[in-house]
Amino acid sequence: MDEAFAHIESDEKKSKKGLVPPDGGWGYVVGIGVGFTFMLGFGSSNAFGILFHNFFLEQGSASGLPLVIGVYNGALSIAGFLGGIALKRYSFRQVGLVGAGLFVLGDVLTIFVQKTYQLVFTFGVVRGAGFGMMIPVSFTAFNCYFTKKRTAMMSANQAMSSLASITFPMLVTFLLSEYGLRWTLALIMAVDLHLVFAMLVMHPVEWHMIKSEEYVEKELSDINSIKKENYDEFAVRMLPAGEDETEVRPVKKRKKESMKMNIVKIICENVEMDLLKDPKFVSTLVGLGFAFVSDVTYLAMEPMLLFSYGFSKMQVATCVMVGAISDLLARLVLAVVTYFIVVDSRLIFFIGTCITVFLRIGLVATSSLWVVFGITAVSGLVRCSVQVLFPLVLVGAAPDRFPAALALHILFSGTLMMLADPMIGVLYEATGSYVYCFFAMSFCCLVCVMLWSIEYLVYRKGRTNSNRGF
Repeated sequence: MDEAFAHIESDEKKSKKGLVPPDGGWGYVVGIGVGFTFMLGFGSSNAFGILFHNFFLEQGSASGLPLVIGVYNGALSIAGFLGGIALKRYSFRQVGLVGAGLFVLGDVLTIFVQKTYQLVFTFGVVRGAGFGMMIPVSFTAFNCYFTKKRTAMMSANQAMSSLASITFPMLVTFLLSEYGLRWTLALIMAVDLHLVFAMLVMHPVEWHMIKSEEYVEKELSDINSIKKENYDEFAVRMLPAGEDETEVRPVKKRKKESMKMNIVKIICENVEMDLLKDPKFVSTLVGLGFAFVSDVTYLAMEPMLLFSYGFSKMQVATCVMVGAISDLLARLVLAVVTYFIVVDSRLIFFIGTCITVFLRIGLVATSSLWVVFGITAVSGLVRCSVQVLFPLVLVGAAPDRFPAALALHILFSGTLMMLADPMIGVLYEATGSYVYCFFAMSFCCLVCVMLWSIEYLVYRKGRTNSNRGF
C-alpha cells in the first residue's frame, strides 16, 4: 500500500498475515524522534519569558508576552486538531515534515522581528502551528510501534521532555549573556532543525512489522468479531478520493464535492457536538480549559514577575529550573504510586487546582527569593496533576467517546487561550502591575473549582449511589 495510507491499513488484514508492531527495532528510532520533538517543542517555549524579556522592555510593554503565548497555544491546538484529521489522508512523514518546516520557518522569521506584532505572527502563529501538527504525528506513530513496551517508552519520552524544561532556562540565560538575542535565536533555530530528521524517521509501521504466530492464535478471534463489522465503513471513510480499493463508488462520490464542503464535512465528522448536551461533560470541558489557561500563562509570565522583583537572569533561570525539577519528581512519584494503587484522577486534579489558586496569589504576596523558590517548587509538584492527569479526567467524562472528547477539548482550550491571554495582557497595560495578572490566573483556576463543586453538589446523590467518588 502507498506510504500515504499505509498507517490506516486494517488491523485484521495485518493480523491474518501474522504481522505485529515491532515493539522495538525501528520503534526505538521513532521513540527517540518523539522524544526530540517534545524536547525541542517545549524547551524553548518554557524559556520564552527569559528569552524575550529584554525585547519586551525595548518595546515598552510586557503585555505582548501573554498575547504571543495565547496565540501560540491557540495555533498549536487548532493545528493539532487539523493535523489529526490530515493523518487520515496523508502519511506520518508528510504531515510531520509540514509541521517541522513551519516550526523552523517560525524560528528563522523570529530572528529578524522588530515589533511585537511580528513576534505574534512568527513565533505565535507559524511556530505554534508547526508544533501543533507534529504532536498528533508523534503520538500516533508512537502508539503504532509500541504495545507491550508503550508505558516504559512513554515514560522515557516524558523524562526527555522534562530534562529540556530543566536545562533550557539555564542554556538560554548563558547564550543570551554570550551572544545576545539574535544569535541565541539563530542557535535555537539550528538546534530545531533536528525536528526535520525526527519527522523523517516516522516510517509507516507496516514497513517494520514482524511475524508473530502467537499473536495470530491469541488475537485473531477477537479481531474477527470486533474489527470485521467496522472495516468496510472505516475503509470508505479513510481512503482518499479515487483510491482503487474497497467500496470505490462511495469514495468517488466525494470527488464531486467542493473542497470547502469536504473540509466542513471532515471537521463535523470529528467534532461530535452532541457531547455538549451532557452537563457533566461540559463542566469537565470548561474546568479543564480554564485550568490549562492558568497553567500555560503562569509558565510564561512567572519570569516577568520575578524580573520585576529585581531578580537576576540567573536567579530567574534557577527558579524556573526548580519548578521543572519538582514537576519531574512529581511525575515519577505519581507513576510509582498509580502502578500499585488505583487513584481518583479527577479528585487529585481538583485538589491540585484548589492549591494552585492560593499559590498564584502567594507568589505576588512576597518578593523574598527563598519564599519564591519554595512556592515555585510546590507549583511544580502540583502542575503534574494538571499535565499528566487531564486525559484520565477527560476519559472519565466520556469513557466511550474519548477521541471526540479530546477533539472538543483541543478546540475549546485553544480558543480560550487565544481570548484569555490577550485579556491578561490588557489587564497588565491597564494596571501596570503583574499582581492583577496573577489574580486573573487564580480566577481561571477558581472557575474550575466552582464548576466542579457545583456539579458535585447537584449530582451528589447519584455519585454516592454509584460509588464513583468525586
